[in-house]
Amino acid sequence: MNKTLTAILAAILTLTMLSACGPTSNHSAKEDLPKPENNSGNSTITEPPPTEDSKTSTTAYKEFPKPIGNYTVGRTQMDFKYTASDHSERELTALFFYPSDSDEGKPTAEYAFPEFHSLRNELLAKLGAPTGEPLFDSDFKTWTYEDLTLSKKEQQYPVLFFVHGAGAYPQQGTLFAQDLASSGYIVVSIGHAESGVYKLKDGRTMAMTEQFMTELTKYGMEAATLTPPEIVTNKLGEEAAMEISRKLTSAPEATKFSKYAVLQSEDVSYVADHLYKMNAGELDSEFEGRLQLDIGMGVFGHSFGGTTAAIVSRDDERFVGAVNLDGNMVGALDSDLKKPYMQLGTVLAHNTNAFLLETNSDDTYFAIIDDVIHGDFSDSMFTTTNQATRGTRDAMEQRDIITSYTKAFFDRYLLKQEADIESLTFDGVEMIKKP
Repeated sequence: MNKTLTAILAAILTLTMLSACGPTSNHSAKEDLPKPENNSGNSTITEPPPTEDSKTSTTAYKEFPKPIGNYTVGRTQMDFKYTASDHSERELTALFFYPSDSDEGKPTAEYAFPEFHSLRNELLAKLGAPTGEPLFDSDFKTWTYEDLTLSKKEQQYPVLFFVHGAGAYPQQGTLFAQDLASSGYIVVSIGHAESGVYKLKDGRTMAMTEQFMTELTKYGMEAATLTPPEIVTNKLGEEAAMEISRKLTSAPEATKFSKYAVLQSEDVSYVADHLYKMNAGELDSEFEGRLQLDIGMGVFGHSFGGTTAAIVSRDDERFVGAVNLDGNMVGALDSDLKKPYMQLGTVLAHNTNAFLLETNSDDTYFAIIDDVIHGDFSDSMFTTTNQATRGTRDAMEQRDIITSYTKAFFDRYLLKQEADIESLTFDGVEMIKKP
C-alpha cells in the first residue's frame, strides 16, 4: 500500500482506531486532507489536573484520573462462543467493570495485554504503514482490581455495554467504564471477533482478520473519493449535512462493510442473553440476582463501536438507548431508532450522521465538540505515548464532557432519574436537541 493510501486511511477512517496508528490532524487546525475519512456516585467531575509527579517526560499521563464515584471498581473476564447469523463461529471475550466496596488489598489490574503491541505492528505491516511507537505504556495505571466481590450496598445494579472501535480492544473504554462503575453501573466491554484485538482467558490472542482489513480498506478508499475536505473542519447547514451523510452511508462499500456492525451487535445481544441467564441462576455466576435487568440496558461505544451501539439499540428491544462516541452510522441509513440517542463527536461526525436528526422519532442529541480529534473520545486522550497526536482540548476537560453527558443520558433514560442533560454546558461544545 503506498503512502497516499495510508494518508487517506488516516484522514478518512476516523471511525476506526486505525486513526491512532500515526499522527492525525486536529479538526480545528484545518489541515488539508488528501484528495481523490440508583447510583451513589457523584453527578459532577471535580478531579483536578494531574500534578507533575503523575507525568513523565515522554508520556503526559502515566495513570487514569481517579474514577468519579464512591465505589471501588472491580473487573472480571468471561469468554463466549456462538454461531452468528452468517454461520460463522465467533469467539469473544467480555470484561465486566462493576462496583465493589473495597480493593481487598489487591494491586491495580493491568491496563491491556502486552501482546497488543506486536499484534498492532503486524497489522500495520500488512497495511504497508510504519510501526511507530506503542500506542500506550503497558504499565499504564488503572483504577480497577481483578475479581473483587460485587458491592453489597445495593441489591441490584444497572447494566451498560461498551463497544470498542474497529481494530481496537475491549479495554479501550476503561476510562469511562471506571467512571460509570464507580457510580453504580455494571459495564460490559466485549472483544469482537474479526474486528477486534484481544486476549482470551486461556492466553490465546485474537486480531483483525485479513478479510475485515481488506473490506475496511475498500470502504476507506470509497469514502476518500466521496468526502469533500471541508466537512472535516466546517459544520454544514442542515440540508447539506443531510445530503452528504446519506451519500456516504449509502455508498456500495459502506453498505457492504456495515455487515460487521450487525455482527458486533449480535455479539452484544448474545452476551446480553447470558446476563439474563446468570441473573436467573441458570448459569453459575457472582451476578446471580444482582443485575437490574427489569429496567432494560444501555449501550455506548467509540467509533465503529458507536455505530454498533446505535444498531443494538434499534434492533434489540431490551436496550433503552445508545450513546455514540464519534462513530458514523454505517448500517443505519435513515433508521428510526425509536429510542433516545446521543452523539458526542467532532464536526465531521455531525456532518456524516446528520440524517438521524431527521429520522429518529425519539429524543436525539448531537454534541459537536471543538479542539478534539477522533482518539480523544477514547482512553487514548490519556494513554497515548505522543500527546502531539491529540487535539488541543485538555484531557481532563474532555473526560468531564464525555462522562458527564454519558452518565446523564443513562441516568435519565435507563434509571428514570431527573438528570438534566440540557443544563450541562461546556465551552466549545454545541448541543443540538431534537425533537
